[in-house]
Amino acid sequence: MRIKDFEKAIDELCVEDLVIDEVKMKANSGGQVRQVNGHTRTLTVVWDEIGRAFTASLEQKNEEFIELSSGKAVSGRRLKHAHEFDLKFD
Repeated sequence: MRIKDFEKAIDELCVEDLVIDEVKMKANSGGQVRQVNGHTRTLTVVWDEIGRAFTASLEQKNEEFIELSSGKAVSGRRLKHAHEFDLKFD
């Protein structure tokens, strides 16, 4: 999907306090989105390239994870699939 498709689908969610923080693009893909990161007052929201949404509470403590590609420890919040934020594309 392209940025304009994500923007339209996110707007159609009608989440009042939702802020988009970052859009990550696929390399050499002609403008295809890989991931979109955003937040509300209480949640971190991450969409994958097909519009599935994953969330974590901002109050949730960071955990240590092992990054598969490098084997290094990274810190972050555990995400869960949040169907209510899944995007619908026309």
